[in-house]
Amino acid sequence: MKLSELIEETLSEIALGVETAKAKSKHLIAISPASINRRPVSEITYIEFDVSIAVSEKSDTASSSEKGGGGEIKVLSIGGINGKAGSKTDESNSLSSQLSHRVSFKVPVCMSGKIID
Repeated sequence: MKLSELIEETLSEIALGVETAKAKSKHLIAISPASINRRPVSEITYIEFDVSIAVSEKSDTASSSEKGGGGEIKVLSIGGINGKAGSKTDESNSLSSQLSHRVSFKVPVCMSGKIID
């Protein structure tokens, strides 16, 4: 899985989960409200990611510049062979060198669904 796909899917699933929880419990609890007592609420929350990634450089018969770059970043899967993290790589018609790294970052989100200046 590409890192961008992990981020996109994770944030989308969190947003969907929050929206579903709001709808199910609207008579019991205010989950991420846009306002409380008619006063706007705008709280920024940070969703933190801590992932292992594989950075691979591929060299094909065509030059890297023709393909828009020769590398890619993929998230390492957990529980691969013998419980070790791993990544599936396609090595047909290419030579590949791969380095793995750990990346931590935060994405700020406003859960109320409204941006308040």
